[in-house]
Amino acid sequence: MEPSSGARVSVICPTYNRSRPILDTLASVTAQSVTDWEMLVVSDGSSDDTDDWVRHAARTDPRIRLLRTPRHGHPSGPRNIALAEARGEVIAYLDHDDRWREDHLAVVLSLIDRGAELVATGFELRDPAGAPTAASQPYEMCWHPEFQLLGVVFEPSRVAHRRGLAERAGGWHAGAGMEDWDLWLRMADAGARFTTVADRTSVLLDDSGTRRHRIPPRLQLRLAVFDEPRAAHMMLQILRNGRDDAAYRAAQLADTDDWLARLVADDRFVRPLGWSGDPAADIARARQSASQEFWRDLVVVRQRNRFILAQPLRCATAEHAERVTSLVRRSQPRLFALLDSVAAECAEARTGARSR
Repeated sequence: MEPSSGARVSVICPTYNRSRPILDTLASVTAQSVTDWEMLVVSDGSSDDTDDWVRHAARTDPRIRLLRTPRHGHPSGPRNIALAEARGEVIAYLDHDDRWREDHLAVVLSLIDRGAELVATGFELRDPAGAPTAASQPYEMCWHPEFQLLGVVFEPSRVAHRRGLAERAGGWHAGAGMEDWDLWLRMADAGARFTTVADRTSVLLDDSGTRRHRIPPRLQLRLAVFDEPRAAHMMLQILRNGRDDAAYRAAQLADTDDWLARLVADDRFVRPLGWSGDPAADIARARQSASQEFWRDLVVVRQRNRFILAQPLRCATAEHAERVTSLVRRSQPRLFALLDSVAAECAEARTGARSR
């Protein structure tokens, strides 16, 4: 296969010390039914033989290009370098431990050809031995700007977009949060909308050792604010003892039903193409059937002279965390009415204890 200076799709793959297993990722690209692509593999200062394996693959298929960069320690820098080198009109991302089904690019381009600018596909999860562990469901491919604000809806290996879209949103940012969540949100804030399909064209590695699972949550969704630490810890103890879990769960489910009904009626709500199911009902059923342990990861943090009972967040910026807190309070009024009542009870108890 001869290299093409006018490849329609530029596939961007940052890598670090992946060694021979990167060949499986590269092979999933060379096996694509769409052949009009280039693949930019950006080695982030790899210190093993990863570069040699990529060069070996490139000798077999010159559509693969190795770009070597000094160590960034984060995939955003390598992705930005590849964006500057990309020649395709469509940018597709592939992490070095994921793979694509052979029709992935064909599905992506079918959406682009229908006018989409930002697309995502379904996925399968497989463990390091290759055994399937989970798969996306159609309702999980629904999208709305508020979904994007609240969570990491699509991993990079499932996403493609028209060239220039990432740069107009400010490019990939390095930081302590999930950089894909951050970029997709900035794209959405700039007016971009996802187009999705339920087709499971991406195969993602399900391994607790991957970087995604090691990102520490450094920001918080505030549940309550106190003037002294004992009141905050009192509320934490009350929530963790499970006393009112049934009431919390009922309030959360009712709030979520109302919220989803509002989103589904919004013109910005996106369903996966070709799917005619009821997203609100499917999401509600999934939430009801899920075994949910409330409040297990709450923390008490000090901010200046206040003490915050909070849910940890892995978002990238304090401004994003503030937006999450605001939206959750607005979309969960019943739940927060209960929490505010407990917070007031704890604050009053500590005030009474100090006055005695």
